Amino acid sequence: MNITQHAQDRMTQRGISRRLVDFALRHGRIEGDKHVLDRSESRRLINELEEELRLARRVHDRGGLTVVDSGDTLITAYNVATTPRHRPRHGQRQNGGDHHA
Repeated sequence: MNITQHAQDRMTQRGISRRLVDFALRHGRIEGDKHVLDRSESRRLINELEEELRLARRVHDRGGLTVVDSGDTLITAYNVATTPRHRPRHGQRQNGGDHHA
């Protein structure tokens, strides 16, 4: 988005960074030609982000998470650190050959 010189001057005077402006554009409610991110909206957003952070930490602590789906059906889910290995079918050897001891 282009920024007018007027907007740049006001942002500088008011200590508003481009990152804050972009944040308000992403998360603020639209009122005509304005994007408003007030205290109650920012509190709601903080709560949502804290929950997202809590979940991200749980996934991280598990070593990652893999979820397998086929569109609208969940097939399986497992921790990345414990990736399932294919088991041989009944009567088959894991390495594919006969081993003599």
